[in-house]
Amino acid sequence: MLISYFFALVTLYVAVVVFHKKALAIASIVASPFVRLYVKRRIKSGKESETRFHERFGIPSKPRPNGPLVWVHAVSVGEVVSAIPFIQELKNINNNINILLTTTTLASAKIVEERLKNLVMHQYTPFDVFTWIKKFIKYWNPKIVFFIESELWPNILYYLYENGIPIYLINARISNKSLERFYLAKKWLNISLFNVFRTIYVSSEEMRQKISNFGTRDIVIAPSLKVVSTKLPVDNGRATRLIHKINGRKVWMAVSTHPSEEEIILQIHNELEKTFPDVLTIIAMRHPARATEVASICTSFKLSHRVHTTSFILKDKIIEEIYILDKIGCLGDFFEIIDTVLVCGSLVPNIGGHNFLEPLRFHCNVATGQHIENFTGLYQQVKTICAMLKNNEEIIEFVSSSFKGFSRDSSRLDDVTSTGIWINIARELARKVAD
Repeated sequence: MLISYFFALVTLYVAVVVFHKKALAIASIVASPFVRLYVKRRIKSGKESETRFHERFGIPSKPRPNGPLVWVHAVSVGEVVSAIPFIQELKNINNNINILLTTTTLASAKIVEERLKNLVMHQYTPFDVFTWIKKFIKYWNPKIVFFIESELWPNILYYLYENGIPIYLINARISNKSLERFYLAKKWLNISLFNVFRTIYVSSEEMRQKISNFGTRDIVIAPSLKVVSTKLPVDNGRATRLIHKINGRKVWMAVSTHPSEEEIILQIHNELEKTFPDVLTIIAMRHPARATEVASICTSFKLSHRVHTTSFILKDKIIEEIYILDKIGCLGDFFEIIDTVLVCGSLVPNIGGHNFLEPLRFHCNVATGQHIENFTGLYQQVKTICAMLKNNEEIIEFVSSSFKGFSRDSSRLDDVTSTGIWINIARELARKVAD
């Protein structure tokens, strides 16, 4: 009996290794009922669109226009924002190109609506179930596909590759943990997703070497797209109202916070309040749907608070200790009038940090925590104008110094954010679409 089980397992393993593409497709189809249940739970929790969830099953909600179509896939807000100048350049070079932009989150869809509405068609990315992605790709029939950063789905990539559709990985940013998983998949299951790409663009020699270990040859070093992303938009009317509501108080902002980071921010607020009794702390969560959760944390700290979307239209001044920003698309209004910004996702391990260039473009005093694994290369370019802080005491000192008038010279940021290389890359890729 044991021998039979052993040979069955060996046979299964050999089948997966030799026919891994079919095995992945079959496994995804078998799992599809559970994916549907997962989507239903996400709808109930407010994480999936109630009206457009069918797009996640590969069912389109918009007609496919005539002419060549480019598919750009970005995961969430950060990837969408970083892709904006690349998409704009594609359209500038060839306005006849139709661009389909797919994302996975509600917040990213809002950014697309606000900043790319007239340039792209937006759809939510289908889950990597073979029948769904086959339906999706056949319908949209892209001439060329660009994946932004790090979300790689095997059934999508293999189907595109086997149908001769060119795929490019832009701004490749793969964590060490993901690289380990890719290595094991290649070693034991003969799966190597990196080899399906025509070209992979990375922002550092270190990342180029790591990916080249998978046998990929065409790897190009180019600046991070986050470096060339455009300045966030500002609504001058909202910014003026915000100045009135703050009413001269000492104010600082923690942006892109994640669970467990808000507690750190509130601890720091309590310490700052001892020296600056009128201090106002603004918390902008990475995921605005967590506003109620963050408000509960404020209550547990016995700190008065208000939520942006339920109070900004009021004319009264902010007298609370904590202001919770739960709206996408208005960070520029805050950066325009606030001098002190802490970029989170970096205060605790296993998140990897977030883009500190956005507030730097407004010449704010900017700091980040030490856990910035996803931005180490970028940080080296701006370390003289962006502080890296290791603990609460250093954050308190940074905010206090900023309140007292200390300012970092961010005038050299323009040198870091030169767009020339990516303009040339966009032109080259746009020609490929036109051919």
